[in-house]
Amino acid sequence: MRRYLLVFVLFVSASIAACAAKSASNAPSGGSGSSGIVVMNGCKVDPAPICDSIRGQEVDMGGMTADPRMVEQNSERTANIFVPINRLDGQELFEVECGINTIHQSVTWAQIKSGPPVTDDDVKFLRARGLCSQS
Repeated sequence: MRRYLLVFVLFVSASIAACAAKSASNAPSGGSGSSGIVVMNGCKVDPAPICDSIRGQEVDMGGMTADPRMVEQNSERTANIFVPINRLDGQELFEVECGINTIHQSVTWAQIKSGPPVTDDDVKFLRARGLCSQS
């Protein structure tokens, strides 16, 4: 009986360790902390507040507008939501990828996807919108 208990405990421990390793290897690089901050042409952009600002809002799911409840029902536990940051003329400066916990509507992680080079005018635009600080 003791041997079966030992085998069961080892099996459960190995399963938990395997799941933890898989979760860690699947996590996107760049978190919502200081490691997610990107410096572009002297402008420090933190993606976490950008992702935080979209929590609980309706999102576009393949041409359909979805409220948070629909996102929760039709997504994985952590939904990848992309937020484009556009210039005034509509051209994309960069894109922020947010991992949003669909149940709690919390930001799990945030990272900036690279875009075209950021010009001095773009930096002024980003500062005016409160999206960057001095590096």
